[in-house]
Order: sequence, then structure tokens, then C-alpha cells
Amino acid sequence: MICVAGVKLQLPTVPPTYSIYSSIFPLRRGRGLTGLKNLGNTCYMNSILQCLSNTPQLTEYCISDKYKNYISRSNKTNGQVIEEVAALIKELWNGQYKCVASRDLRYVVGQYQKIFRGVDQQDSHEFLTILMDWLHSDLQTLHVPRQREMISASEKAWLEFTKAKESMILHLFYGQMKSTVKCVVCHKESATYESFSNLSLELPPNSNVCQLNQCMDMYFSGERIHGWNCPNCKTKRDAIKKLDISKLPPVMVVHLKRFYADPSNSGAYMKKQNYLRFPLENLDMNPYIARAESRAVTPKTYQLYAVSNHYGTMEGGHYTAFCKSANYGKWFKFDDQVVSALDSSNVVSSAAYILFYTWLPPMQVSL
Repeated sequence: MICVAGVKLQLPTVPPTYSIYSSIFPLRRGRGLTGLKNLGNTCYMNSILQCLSNTPQLTEYCISDKYKNYISRSNKTNGQVIEEVAALIKELWNGQYKCVASRDLRYVVGQYQKIFRGVDQQDSHEFLTILMDWLHSDLQTLHVPRQREMISASEKAWLEFTKAKESMILHLFYGQMKSTVKCVVCHKESATYESFSNLSLELPPNSNVCQLNQCMDMYFSGERIHGWNCPNCKTKRDAIKKLDISKLPPVMVVHLKRFYADPSNSGAYMKKQNYLRFPLENLDMNPYIARAESRAVTPKTYQLYAVSNHYGTMEGGHYTAFCKSANYGKWFKFDDQVVSALDSSNVVSSAAYILFYTWLPPMQVSL
């Protein structure tokens, strides 16, 4: 169920050739080029939903109704979130309306997380992280049997995270991080593994202009920690803690930590306005992967296809999305209900907040 201009519509199996809203929202918009009405500071939500809508594999999964075969009714959200996301994606891709309103989806997510109920501006990264968790949980019905008795520590941690039940969301967006702590005296190593749906990277301090690989280098370079209980030395030692990606996701989401608590201003949250240069093509992740992942046959080079932008400050800001249409091969700007063409030279900006990369081959969404 989707609201268009405040009126609830039941989704048709085949889009009608005529709409009573044609005088308000012109017919025959490009597929996937429908805007989202701002329902009162919901631009943070609209930005993320447009980025997800321009993830072709997810959109195809929703439009084809494949998701219906894998809905879980035994979780917190009872499958309601994936149902509303799928219904909205269908509306965004039927090409009928200039814009639609996601009232039903907003109502459902507000039922499970009260910060999304009101009209206050929220953080698009927080919304994305929670939404990914809900969508995975809603579709976590794919039983994956263990392939062999002897499995690696990485595989064991993945199995514990998934509880042997996976989902389309997990297969697309989730990766795994290896954290290694190494004693500086005896060189004993201890490794743990943790799953992730996005990388949160710090921006370099005192740098108005920076590169994405600088942020990656800072994140993966390692840090010295004190007082680590070395199991070999049997005492507290200094150690080096280092992160490496042990499982690359097909879709890698990169979050830039632009907001921070300023201790010189009573802990008030401020925004870093760094201009970050990031590649639209050929983001090489080889320097940041664990040895075992480097031997895997999965691609290590990513292409950008969407950006969630934040303009302004914590006190007053606005979110938009830049997305590359899989069907048209061109970039578009999604600014709530307004959708317009975007030159690729304008994709990189100081407003970039969340980057969506993929190594999956291009595919057109069939309808």
C-alpha cells in the first residue's frame, strides 16, 4: 500500500494505462526517476530510499516479487518493513508519477523505532543501518548448510552471526572485518571477526581537501593499544591492533564521519565540511583485505552508483541523493520530489556523506 498525494492506492499487478493523478503528477516518467514527497523533515529517509532503489539487484528482487518467497514472520518486524520497501520501490519504478509519498513505510518504521515517527530531522546513516538490519531480519529464511566439518575462524564467526540463515540483503550488503591484536614483545596474535553493513571512516583532521584512500588508510593502518592481556606473556603488554576486511560485500557502503562532539563547545555536535575526492570508477580495495580474502576469486574493484548527501549543519540541514540509473546509464539528482539530470562531474562534492559502491556487473531492471 502506497500513498500518492495523500490517497492510499492498492498496488496493481500491471500498471494502469491511465491515472486519476495525471493532472497532478504527469504520466510516463522514466523508470526509477520518480521523486519522494517530503513528509516533514523526511529528506534523510528519502535520500537513503533512492540510493537503495538504484541498487538494481535489490530492485529486481522486489519488483519480481521474489522477496515474497522468503519473508520471515517470526522476527521483530514481522516482514512488514520489506513489504513496504518493496511496495515503494515498485511505485518508484512504474514510471507513472512525478512523485509519491511513502506514508505507509514511514508509519511502519516509526512503529519499531520512535525517532522516525516525528518531524525532527534524523541522521541518514542511522536510518540506513537500522533499515538494513530490519530488511535482513525480514528475509532471514535462507537455510545454508555447513559445507564441511572443518571450517576457518572467519567462517565460524559468519555462521554464528547468521545462525545458518541468510538473506538477499546479507548477500548484497554485508561483509566481515578481521581485527588482529599483536603483542609488540612476543608477537603473539589474536584475531576476532565481526560482520558489517557499512564502513564508517574518519576524515583527516586539519585537511580541507582529502582523498577517500586517505580515509581508508587511516582506518586500516592500525593503532597502538596499551594494557593488552597477552595470553603468551601472561601479563599486560602494548600491542598493535589492525583491521582488515576478511569478506568483501558485493555492495560496499562507506559512511563518512562528518559529525562530531566538540569539547570546546560544551560537547555540541559540529560538522566537518571537508571536500572529499572519491573515485566514480575503479575503487581498489586490495590494500585493505585480509590474506584469505585476497585469495578469493571475488572482484576487489568497485564502481560508485549512489551518494547520500548532507548540506548545512546539525541545526539546519538537508539531504539529497545522487544516483546512477542502471537503466539509463546516467546520473540523476534526487531532491525529495524533484528529480533532475546530473552531470557526472558534479557527483563529487563536500556534501557527500554516504557512498554506495558495487563490484556487481551492470544490469537493467526488467519490469
